[in-house]
Amino acid sequence: MSSPPATEATAALPFHLSGNFAPVDDEIGVDELEVTGTLPPELSGAYVRNGPNPRRGPTPHWFLGQGMLHAVRLAGGRALGYRNRWVDAPTTANTSIVRHAGRLLALAETTPPIEVDAELRSLGPHTFGGALTQGMTAHPKICPLTGELLFFTYALQAPYLTFYRADAAGVLQQAEPIEVDSPTYMHDFAITERHVLFFDLPVLYRGWRDPEPIRWSESYGARLGVLPRGACGADMRWFEIAPGTIGHTVNAYEDGSTLVLDVVRGERLDAPTRLYRYVLDLERGTVDERPLDGRHVEFPRIDERRTGLRHRHTSVLELCDFANGAPTHTVLRRHDLETGRCTAHDFGPGRMAGEAVFVPAGAGAGEDEGYLLSLVYDRARHGSDLVVLDASNLAAAPVASVRLPRRVPFGIHGQWFADAA
Repeated sequence: MSSPPATEATAALPFHLSGNFAPVDDEIGVDELEVTGTLPPELSGAYVRNGPNPRRGPTPHWFLGQGMLHAVRLAGGRALGYRNRWVDAPTTANTSIVRHAGRLLALAETTPPIEVDAELRSLGPHTFGGALTQGMTAHPKICPLTGELLFFTYALQAPYLTFYRADAAGVLQQAEPIEVDSPTYMHDFAITERHVLFFDLPVLYRGWRDPEPIRWSESYGARLGVLPRGACGADMRWFEIAPGTIGHTVNAYEDGSTLVLDVVRGERLDAPTRLYRYVLDLERGTVDERPLDGRHVEFPRIDERRTGLRHRHTSVLELCDFANGAPTHTVLRRHDLETGRCTAHDFGPGRMAGEAVFVPAGAGAGEDEGYLLSLVYDRARHGSDLVVLDASNLAAAPVASVRLPRRVPFGIHGQWFADAA
């Protein structure tokens, strides 16, 4: 049963336990869902979203809730079903999900990945045959050129940062310690064709069970690290930048002797986060940095076929009208980073979207030829829909909307898993 909408009695609860952040308390599976509009027949696969959903009582922090996966299956122009399951594991595994070398892995900060099957049943920790002895970031990158899985972990004990590389078959090929001066919060990173980029920022990490797990440091400094792919940690080059926070990466790519890195950046902890660009000149050893837009946004996504390659478009979620520590309204925006043009889709009063995932219209489709999938909460009915938008005509009415059989609490990251793959 879903929790009721927020009232005066529940308004004092932390944001992650009230309204549509509040957890649901059971697992269900429902076949054949109601569709408004027309689902594109090329959408054949499953959209899966991960997020915290406490199973055994309230948690003191949103990030500490047990993971729950929600899946919507689409094929042949129909919505074939919905299912949700907790990630049963000794760790949270509540942040994202990835598919690599035939394995579905539920991920979280600094904890081992948990493998799940196609029905979302938990199969246990995946340690790459025992080669992974630490945790794993929730934001690994799959190189579209090599099929490699590149990832890292940050830890409370030295080495505070370790980079990993697994080949296309899922065999771990590299575990590279990288020397940094302190445990720092590093949620994401970036790759290019020949490099890996890390963020060593003045946000010190104390462990997620600490009452103050991350804190700002006035003295630590800020820098970007560039490591050639396949090189040892001693080959890292560091570039000093203005202090700030980087939550999520848009993407990075090579442009001659420069690296272009787009991120979502804040001036410091709890400051609004905005689209931001760094251009690193590897020959001169310099960095140019500037904002790309002034709006408060998060959850950037691109066409993942462009990971590490030159990208033109990114979709972000504008966060608006904060109350009780959380936004009460969101607007989906799509930026053309070549022209500076931005288009928007507002889902209307009382309807709040989450992160939007791009799905190409076909194998040969361009970067702007496809669909954006987002879970949208309808406050009036205290329910949720999976909404499909035309990425090339974002302001238009949705292409289709799938009415879900239960409310899906606000979560973190989702992914589309095509049947053809």
